[in-house]
Amino acid sequence: MQQRRSAVKRILVVLTSAAVATCPLSARAQQFDSVTTDSVAPGVIHERIVVNAGPWHVNILRVDLKRPTISIHGMRAHDSFRGRETVRSMVERYHGPGEAVAAVNADFFDIKATGESENNVVVEGNVMKGVKRTDSPYDTFDNLHSQFAVDWRDHPFIDRFAFVGRVLDGGRMLDLDALNFWPDSNAFVLYTAPFGDSTPPDSAGRHPLSLALRASGKKGDTLVFRIQGTPVEHGAISLKSGAVLAVGGERRAELTALARRGATVKIVTRFAPDRGRLRTLLGGWPGLIVDGKSIAEHADIIEGTFPKFSSTRHPRTAIGFSRDSSTLFLITVDGRRESDSGMSLVELAHLMLRLGVYQGMNFDGGGSTTMVVKDKVVNSPSDSAGERAVGSALVVVVDRRELTRE
Repeated sequence: MQQRRSAVKRILVVLTSAAVATCPLSARAQQFDSVTTDSVAPGVIHERIVVNAGPWHVNILRVDLKRPTISIHGMRAHDSFRGRETVRSMVERYHGPGEAVAAVNADFFDIKATGESENNVVVEGNVMKGVKRTDSPYDTFDNLHSQFAVDWRDHPFIDRFAFVGRVLDGGRMLDLDALNFWPDSNAFVLYTAPFGDSTPPDSAGRHPLSLALRASGKKGDTLVFRIQGTPVEHGAISLKSGAVLAVGGERRAELTALARRGATVKIVTRFAPDRGRLRTLLGGWPGLIVDGKSIAEHADIIEGTFPKFSSTRHPRTAIGFSRDSSTLFLITVDGRRESDSGMSLVELAHLMLRLGVYQGMNFDGGGSTTMVVKDKVVNSPSDSAGERAVGSALVVVVDRRELTRE
């Protein structure tokens, strides 16, 4: 498996460094048959594009990130680790500073059961989920998916972020494998309050050794805890007092030694590559545009997609930003109807290039594809029930004073 990952990394480096050439949009897509434009708020423009030959119906939000009155925020369904909620509902209940004026669905999620997001999740600076390998049942090989982030200055990033966690005990340091996720039998994991009331029961036969922690402070990305008692080997452990360290297999001795040494531990959580403190981090799959070039043609070998997903036309949701990072593009493409064919990833990437995207990636699509503008769904969701309840959304927020001056 390690050899396969290394081979994929080498392929990605070669493709990116060689600046893979992209062909233009297909001839039948060279001309938009109609374009309508509406001002949603100062600095937020909604466009509708129709290409009859597709047939394609595309909705685009152009967001001016230079405006200090505009900010980008991630939301989880019901502000919870698990669960599902419509994008429209998330927009309506947004309770942060400013007013939510538009949004799209974001990360892939467990649609069959929990609604849990597959990738790393950071909401308002709080790490809800941290993984070194994407939690997806569909990858053709284990890897990290592309993810979208913004820092506290609303500077956007797209990268394959990996969780980096460390337990600091005096001069000693222990590496964490994940946060609020159990990757394998030898894992060393931190569970925190966003996960729920308690750690998961040992229904899968993991037999973890767990140590309860009481929160006693936070400074930047460093969390300070006091150890509560000694490690235990039974069922679910309450998270109401702060957090729980859980280990399995070969790493159990590390937790036992940690509990024996002291009463206080510090835990640092970051992401690599290091882009500073992130306000929002939500995943997708796969990356489509790198430095103004399409890599969609190689998604199957770079990020483990497969032809039924990448080459077949589907409804799509995508995100990207301009070369100077000043304009954010949120895009939905309708599909699975006679009047709306959807797009392959290659077609989507070519559209994004034409719009001016310099870095771009794909969000969850299919029946999840949704764009909300001013509390109304403006695309045509393909889910049989209408707008689908999803796991997360990316929301555009505008200062209310700006809206009253419009």
